[in-house]
Amino acid sequence: MPEDGPPLPRRLARAASLMAVATTASRVLGLLREVAAAWLFGATNAKAAYVIAYYLPFFVQRLLLGGTLSIVFIPTISRYLARGELDEARRISGSLFSLVLLAGAAMVVAGLAAAPLLVPLAAPGFAASPGLPELAVRLTRIIFPAMLFLALSVFVTGFLQAHQDFTASALAPLLFNSTIIAGTLLLGPRIGIRGLAIAWIAGTAAQFLVQLPAARRYGLRLGRVDLAHPALRELARLAVPAMLGLAIVEINAYVDRFFASQLPLRPEANPVAVLDYAYEIVQAPAGIFAISIATAVFPLLSRHAATDNHDDLRGTASLALRTLLFVILPVTALVLALREPLVRLLFQRGEFGPVATRAVAATLGGYAVGLPAIAAYYVVTRTYYALQDMVTPVRIGVAMVILNGVLDYALMRVWGVVGIALATSIVSAINVALLLWRLRGRLGRLDGRRIASTALRTGTAAIAAGLLMAAVADAVRPAGLVERSVHVGAAAVIGALVYVGACRLLRVEELRVAFQLLRSPPSRSARAAR
Repeated sequence: MPEDGPPLPRRLARAASLMAVATTASRVLGLLREVAAAWLFGATNAKAAYVIAYYLPFFVQRLLLGGTLSIVFIPTISRYLARGELDEARRISGSLFSLVLLAGAAMVVAGLAAAPLLVPLAAPGFAASPGLPELAVRLTRIIFPAMLFLALSVFVTGFLQAHQDFTASALAPLLFNSTIIAGTLLLGPRIGIRGLAIAWIAGTAAQFLVQLPAARRYGLRLGRVDLAHPALRELARLAVPAMLGLAIVEINAYVDRFFASQLPLRPEANPVAVLDYAYEIVQAPAGIFAISIATAVFPLLSRHAATDNHDDLRGTASLALRTLLFVILPVTALVLALREPLVRLLFQRGEFGPVATRAVAATLGGYAVGLPAIAAYYVVTRTYYALQDMVTPVRIGVAMVILNGVLDYALMRVWGVVGIALATSIVSAINVALLLWRLRGRLGRLDGRRIASTALRTGTAAIAAGLLMAAVADAVRPAGLVERSVHVGAAAVIGALVYVGACRLLRVEELRVAFQLLRSPPSRSARAAR
């Protein structure tokens, strides 16, 4: 039975557009956050200690609370809301809200005590630099309390998105990044890298509190923890494989940093810090496009799966993947063609010098070749989670962890930190290919020819745009900030024009649909997307 309301392409475009606008602003602020950190701390050992100090509690939070809740909570609550059982949905949400608060507090206490044990496991290579492990432990203890606020924020975000409300959850990261930037600039010059860690606490608290009024309007309150409720028992059953799945993603990130910490330490370009800066840049387009599309589409996928409507489920997943390919491939070409001018424009000032620029740009190239696969992973896994299949991504992911470790070790011996980034790209591509292959077996078909056609046509257009952008980048060597900005901006505009023109020549369907979604009524847009 078709759902009431605007057709799927219009609803998906509207939700994804809101998420994309807010996420674009958030990612820009996120890059500015890294610009501030680069200016004050460069790619030094202090920044590397902060990277480990941040990822340790983030891993624990994602594993035990935040990320797990986001993928098992939304489908469960969506089913109750779809059936009109609003009181029961509120009761479950309140019970789980209280449970997150209690578990988060316990997580913080345990993390503060375990920090001296966790840091050497995450970065054994730090032991070669006197004082570096101790600094990482101190920073870890400062940042751990922020993870309670982050877990509560992720829970409230899931609650709002289950109610098809994306506004507050889309705007919250803006306040998060703005608070961290202000805190870094205010505290960093006074108390050093500790100021950046303290700013994280303020940022995560702001991200949670700004969403709370909207959640309360939908009836979210602290409730009695009822572990015997069938929905909570179902959540607990699904949480275990979900934890494992998220652990695999985070373990892969830690494997990269584990090996990076054992590369020769360079005071002006610590490999851990270099890897993190490159990763932040490549995650910006992934967040702007992939996470926006995946977040917008996940409640729709969950509702289709809840009613066993596999036709609409396949159609929604196909539309999301094709839209993602259309936007992410030219971005990949841009990052590859302009990687060094881009890094120089963003970071090269203050404590961040030319040596760090060259190291981060080279590492960015290793990550960028895998950007389409990194982005597609978000949409593909959301389809599995909508089907409440947490096991398949885990089974495939276990093999990917082993492969990632092997490739990290092998490639870093040849290319150093660039090899670690390249290993991540290779593993991401294999992972997504295996997930799609298994999903095809589950759903019968995945609109594969249409997706492949989009990939081939847009890939060809992106290559043409990338070659021209690289030529422009090589022809001009700007010096000042304004000249660098004009240089990168002009090359990007030229690349965009070439890409759109090539897409028109190649008759890329998604280009026509994108224009009609902007200009036409919903009915015509729906027909155009079929």
